[in-house]
Amino acid sequence: MDQATKRIAAHFTGQTRFVDDIDKPSNTLYGYIVKSDVAYGRVESVNYEKALKSPGVCAILSHKDIPGKNSMGAVFDDEPVLAEDYVEFIGQAVLLIAATSRQAAADAAKKVEIVLTELEPVLDVEESFRKKNFPFDPLFIESGDVESGFEGSHFVIEGELAIGGQEHFYLETNAAMSIPKADGTIVVYSSTQNPSENQLIISHALDLESSRIEVITDVIGGGFGGKETQSNWCAVWSALLATHCKRAVVMVLDRREDMLITGKRHPVKVNYKVGFNSNGKINSYSSRFLFDVGFSADLSRSIIERALLHLDNSYYIPALKSELYPCKTNRSSNTAFRGFGAPQSIAVIEYIMDEISRKTGIDGAEVRRKNLYGERVRNRAPYGQLIKDNILGDLYRSIMESSDYSARVKEIKRFNRNSQWKKRAIAVVPVKFGISFTTTFLNQGAALVNLYKDGSVALHQGGVEMGQGLYDKMIEVASREFGIKKESVRICSTNTMVIPNTSATAASTGSDINGHAIKLAIECLKARLNVFAATLYGIDLIDIVWENSTIYSRKKPSETHPLSHLIQNAYLARISLSEQAFYKTPGIHFNRESSRGEPFYYYACGIAASEVEVDFLTGSHTVLRADILHDVGESIDPLIDKGQIEGAFVQCMGWTTVEELVYNNKGLLLTAGPDSYKIPGVADIPKDFRVSLYKDNPFKDGILRSRAVGEPPFILGLSVWLAIKQAISKFNPGEFRLDLPATKEKILKCAYGYEE
Repeated sequence: MDQATKRIAAHFTGQTRFVDDIDKPSNTLYGYIVKSDVAYGRVESVNYEKALKSPGVCAILSHKDIPGKNSMGAVFDDEPVLAEDYVEFIGQAVLLIAATSRQAAADAAKKVEIVLTELEPVLDVEESFRKKNFPFDPLFIESGDVESGFEGSHFVIEGELAIGGQEHFYLETNAAMSIPKADGTIVVYSSTQNPSENQLIISHALDLESSRIEVITDVIGGGFGGKETQSNWCAVWSALLATHCKRAVVMVLDRREDMLITGKRHPVKVNYKVGFNSNGKINSYSSRFLFDVGFSADLSRSIIERALLHLDNSYYIPALKSELYPCKTNRSSNTAFRGFGAPQSIAVIEYIMDEISRKTGIDGAEVRRKNLYGERVRNRAPYGQLIKDNILGDLYRSIMESSDYSARVKEIKRFNRNSQWKKRAIAVVPVKFGISFTTTFLNQGAALVNLYKDGSVALHQGGVEMGQGLYDKMIEVASREFGIKKESVRICSTNTMVIPNTSATAASTGSDINGHAIKLAIECLKARLNVFAATLYGIDLIDIVWENSTIYSRKKPSETHPLSHLIQNAYLARISLSEQAFYKTPGIHFNRESSRGEPFYYYACGIAASEVEVDFLTGSHTVLRADILHDVGESIDPLIDKGQIEGAFVQCMGWTTVEELVYNNKGLLLTAGPDSYKIPGVADIPKDFRVSLYKDNPFKDGILRSRAVGEPPFILGLSVWLAIKQAISKFNPGEFRLDLPATKEKILKCAYGYEE
């Protein structure tokens, strides 16, 4: 097994040590939250005298006990650490309890008396929209003459679509352990994608300088965006309790708590209008998106912004106009999730492509081909960025051939003619996904590289390993740059005292910004050592090669010198063997007022063709085959990249088919656990799953000529949803609307013409 395989295997065999597995001080306490059981209410009184006397309880804290600021909003100051006068969703924290065991804390929580006056909650985005209940200003974009585009079209269709949310369902729930030190500092071990933000929020709550708060994050059990901001809760709660009690406190949410408290992928309601010609080409597209942001803004501003920037997906749209509204509701605050708003807007344009196919009679794949961005013309996005190095056309041609699309379409038609209750269909979906944080200043990374006298290396960087293979890619970068074996490279836990002011590991930028920082640091180290080596070994500076843990002159490759010998002598010569470097993504900018600029460093592209079979007696479906072709540039690790593509595809497949969030009319999440919330299982994986990496397209400006892979292939799972939609149309050729997720119930309603 190589290191990557071992690390991935460790996640699922119990070898990876998550926060709750860390060795705890002997007097560690366990944190617990007392939660609101109403979606919206006024707090009349809180009495916890009986709970304080409960066995094992050491402290109970309310908002009045917070030394600093009762706020943990990531962007806007609208999210309290603990509720004060009002509660705004079921599960909101009102009190914190520290006890000698989790059970003791839970028992004490039952004795707390909270008197609430229940108020009428807002649980629907349409109601929120009517009340103009926006936590921040809506976003708008307009490009071209939309009305003229409609007037000049052969067809104009209008429609609605409801897009559901999605639970992150990471392996490890949110967790943190805080340990106060005698000097007034505090160390926090946190399962987070954003250690520096944990540090900042704790600083505000404790009224303590950031330099006195050390946040350490090692490998975490999944994130998918759900631990970008919402990991702040466990971090700050445990820190508050630990500081108050002067003892270590560990806070680990159980699965039900985690699902109740944390936000999801944003549900969206969409109205759209599209004008197109009989040849299938779009002329004009307008839309209105209502995003359910939950009770606070969280990252919704940036999420909606990315949705705005992906309204087009892979298609040139001459005239486009969209209004995107953030609608506050009394639910948990929805947050980042793989794709960060792009999946919702891309789902709409892909749905529209299928509607154009139905209206014109042109095959859905051909409709998509006709509308793809061009290489020299029709190649500018609605926000003004030029689509460079466009391979979408080549990806399309390649998948048509490798998937044997035409022959399979004929076979599907034959099958459908002879099958009454089961129908098959195949759908093709491309993706063009922008890589960079749209908030420009976040596109920065730093690294510290230490060389030791024996030739081994330690890496410090700002990224978080959450199962996506970041550590292994960073080790690969160092291994290649130093010319040493990977086993000689150690990557250390992410630590805010070593690498400060880090950006979240998100937006598929982790490998790019941190890998470039590591590479820059190594280049500086090598440049310094090369000067010394040239003198030490009498070789020309420009001819020095680092390879196989040796250095040599390319003019005399047989005369090698052990790297450890060079380093030992450099140490004796008092030459620094450590280097820090900083990287910022060049050439990106975006004006939020005008929705214009070049927000992305590059685009990651791919394409998928998925074939499904739908049983119209049960509403169940089977993915018979999925063909994926994705461009990752020159892959740093093909095993990791293929795994990311497969996982992203299946995760999207879950979102679009089986993962349904169900709430009652009081705002309570009924699907708060694996017994009622279903994610794809082994039996749901495509029966024939073919993943290929696009060849011969290295990205010269990428880290080791690679491209990002975390989020872009998620979009390709939409092909399963749209294949189901096509299969329904073979059973019911009439009009229907297939909202997302396409559960069995929705499939049967569409098939038999039932309305909600």
